[in-house]
Amino acid sequence: MILKPPASLCKKCRWYDVIGTAGRSIPVFFRNNRLYSIADKETSGVGVRVNVDGKVGFSYTGGDKGLKTAMKRAIEIAPFGEYEDYSLPPVSDTPSVALDAGKLEETDSAPVLSAAEETIARILAAFPEAQVDMSVSYGSGGRRIFNSEGFNGAYRHSSFGAGITATIVAPDGVRLSVSEGVSSCGPVSYDAAVERLLWKLERACDVRRLAGGVLPVICTPKAFASLLGIVASGLSARSVFKGISPFAGKLGQRVFNESFTLTDDPLADGSVYSYPFDDEGVPARTKNIIDRGIVTEWISSLKYAARLGVRPSGNGSRGHSSLPEPSFSNIVVGGGDDDFNTLCAGVRSGVLVDQFIGLGQSNTLTGEFKANLDLAYVIENGEITGRVKDCMLSGNLFELLAADSVFSSERIRYGAALAPFALFPAVHFTS
Repeated sequence: MILKPPASLCKKCRWYDVIGTAGRSIPVFFRNNRLYSIADKETSGVGVRVNVDGKVGFSYTGGDKGLKTAMKRAIEIAPFGEYEDYSLPPVSDTPSVALDAGKLEETDSAPVLSAAEETIARILAAFPEAQVDMSVSYGSGGRRIFNSEGFNGAYRHSSFGAGITATIVAPDGVRLSVSEGVSSCGPVSYDAAVERLLWKLERACDVRRLAGGVLPVICTPKAFASLLGIVASGLSARSVFKGISPFAGKLGQRVFNESFTLTDDPLADGSVYSYPFDDEGVPARTKNIIDRGIVTEWISSLKYAARLGVRPSGNGSRGHSSLPEPSFSNIVVGGGDDDFNTLCAGVRSGVLVDQFIGLGQSNTLTGEFKANLDLAYVIENGEITGRVKDCMLSGNLFELLAADSVFSSERIRYGAALAPFALFPAVHFTS
């Protein structure tokens, strides 16, 4: 993909950059235990951002044609854009990271379909009445960034991901759905995801009652990854600049317990969320955003790093049809010393939470949350004895993380987050 625009247009710009993206994927869907659809999708496009007299214009085009026209439009739009006083990254060394397992979309689809059918059969062997939906998507693509400072970087990436949802009617008549998933840059086994799914379904068949009150709560990595979105939203330089981050003015201060370390790691090999440089050409680097409870850095793009007067973090994210915004790559939470079974063993009466309903309606600005529990279990004397229903949790996540929270030694990836089990000793539980 050639991204160099005409010199006559380049002369009109203080600076410019061009991003080109292209990819091909094969999405496969199973519905109600059977193959539903299989498709072949291709996408590509080019986006042009220019700075003319300090103001930014942007335009894009589909495919790899029309770069000249897109740049002309961006220059024409620039006088109406925002004033942005920063420079683009120059030529630099970028780190290496393993992202490309080859052109997966050109591989034989028969093994993919066979593995999915075997997965569904395994679930049905344990729960014959289950309805299983499964999605598998695999493919590859590339990105290239070219700018007026001489940066010209490109990389290829591949992805393979699967989501599995099993729905049963529990003995109490409740229609219960449990979901698990996996993702990687190359083909990956579903075995661990299926084992987790079956473990949760088996323990959900018995129903237990639990009185409301302030109780110890353990969040599975899946549930904890959902909660981490509340924290992550306040660590963006964009929200800090706009004055809506609860952590504004707290850089270098301890706001959480020493047990809590949160890392942004775009250099994790094999993750679909990794990259050698961000979508503005800034070299990627691994950094602790929260280091043993202390806020040490913001997730930033060039624009918001300049507005806050901080070093760009290498987290400018965009497609070919959008301007960059700060975004996490891989979120990694440090683990503790004890495993999940040890955390459970210390709970006399509490709750294990796996799936929320309505968490997105929480007040992320203050850390307050109130959410119904879609899938949760009673812990009695260190043992998981059954599912609890018609209940909810409420509290302040920032206060929970600042208190005596405990994290497990084992961690599981869900989406962009590699998270441990999290034990919070005192959470409001309503039944």
